Amino acid sequence: MSRSSSRPSPARWAALTDPWLRLGMCIRLGLYPDDPGLIRIHLDLADQLAARDACRAWHVHDRCLSLLLDSAGDVMLPVAWRMSCLASCSRPMSRLGSLVGDDASAARLQTLSRRLAAFSDSPLRFMP
Repeated sequence: MSRSSSRPSPARWAALTDPWLRLGMCIRLGLYPDDPGLIRIHLDLADQLAARDACRAWHVHDRCLSLLLDSAGDVMLPVAWRMSCLASCSRPMSRLGSLVGDDASAARLQTLSRRLAAFSDSPLRFMP
């Protein structure tokens, strides 16, 4: 079976990504801050999406990490939720590390790494 025939059609890809995107919005808005398991489910869905289409794996994991970093840095969200988001960053970061294949992806990963490291530089950013 060729690689292109195993790739989902655009309509099928949209159907697969819809629950992942909706859950991502719930995470970003902190709609259920007492349920950090939603982050794990979101990352599990990302792994499934990446496994279905390796060509889009970088985009999926990049988006997960950006979502978690954006949520962790949002002072309007509860601190416990932000900490859960920050604690979950290692999983998409490691996935991206294994997908680096060119200078552009290495530079993007370095940018994301710097964003993550910035949280250790100023812990008071978690104070509302």
